[in-house]
Amino acid sequence: MKQPGQLEDPLSRFSLSVFRMNGLLMRSGEVITSELSQTSARWQVLGRAAYERQTVAKMARDMGHARQSVQRIANALAKEGLVVYVDNPSDQRAKLVALTPQGQQVLAAIHDRYKQWAKQVTARLTPGLLATAADALANVEALLEIELRTE
Repeated sequence: MKQPGQLEDPLSRFSLSVFRMNGLLMRSGEVITSELSQTSARWQVLGRAAYERQTVAKMARDMGHARQSVQRIANALAKEGLVVYVDNPSDQRAKLVALTPQGQQVLAAIHDRYKQWAKQVTARLTPGLLATAADALANVEALLEIELRTE
């Protein structure tokens, strides 16, 4: 028998769990970054810039955020000297966001705090649980990407 508020179809249940998990991860990111005067959103932009120089539009698409939101954060980070805008050989109008040495230091400090947090969290989980969950997420992600390409 279905409980009140419980969804029967697995995709809806899965989706709501992912939404809740995203919120919890964002809140955890706020705790991790707060002592460094940063936020989860800033951490995401710094991390994307460290991963590869890319446009704000690409960052926004990859993170599933509005371009304007990412632009606002990138501009604030640039004003603070954590990122810079550099020429894009593919498109003169769309600059690439690049990490500065100061941005690398802030990101390294965030990663140090993250590693401590992650160690505490994973110590309380069954070995292999995260790997299994990550594999399941990757499978659903791949399927959804194919679905979105066909529309």
